[in-house]
Amino acid sequence: MTGRTAIVIGAGPVVASALTRAGAAVVLATCPDAAHADATCPHAACPHAACPHAACPHATRPVAAPGAAPVAVPVDVRDPASVRRLVEQTLGAFGRLDLAVNHVQPRDLPTAIRYQASAMRRTGGGHIVNLAPDTASRTAVSELTRTAAREHADVQINAVAPHVSPADVADAVMCLCSGDSPLATGETCHLPQSLCTLPPYRT
Repeated sequence: MTGRTAIVIGAGPVVASALTRAGAAVVLATCPDAAHADATCPHAACPHAACPHAACPHATRPVAAPGAAPVAVPVDVRDPASVRRLVEQTLGAFGRLDLAVNHVQPRDLPTAIRYQASAMRRTGGGHIVNLAPDTASRTAVSELTRTAAREHADVQINAVAPHVSPADVADAVMCLCSGDSPLATGETCHLPQSLCTLPPYRT
């Protein structure tokens, strides 16, 4: 992952830490109103990548990781202009976008993918992984992932439907982002499932 740049929206610190430890530069979407998140959001402290509340717009928090300093950018995932600024600031800071992990409500997913895929196209493509942790969103996220994969054929876009621990979700994300997964673009990985032979990325 060294030399790659990733955006993480709502996926939790386990996924972000795995990416940073593998050498990627990570940009984390953070609550645009930190005071609100600290004072009133009941899910702001949830550390789990598979938590259904991680898509709460006040939930995503910057994390510290050995050997890397994630860049925190305030984002309201419900506002397309805010998502666009996230991508633009990532390009401004690092000059490229290679990877993206999205844990957002299905209604907000197409906007995130559109801006991310456009940025990735500038450097020859990339990998987008969408998380669908709960039954209510799983079908919608899987269908949106298939549609996006057809629309953005030069970017590998997949989904992960976690039923297991955050560390296992991080393993799946790392495998998909590495390009070593046997899944074709547009597919959903339903965990637990063996994706590849990469060693696990544990916290």
